[in-house]
Amino acid sequence: MNQQFINRERELAWLEELYKKPGAQLVVIYGRRRIGKTELLKNSPREKRPFNFYCERFS
Repeated sequence: MNQQFINRERELAWLEELYKKPGAQLVVIYGRRRIGKTELLKNSPREKRPFNFYCERFS
């Protein structure tokens, strides 16, 4: 699949704002399947690469 990463300027700007704050941050990104949550993190600036932790839903 060759998909473009588009229309995420607002979310990237929000992440950039969080990066500029001093101290550690915990941000939870969640939502429906296949809407680009992982791609959003992958397209963040390389020098500010976040730590990703994936978990499955427990019943």
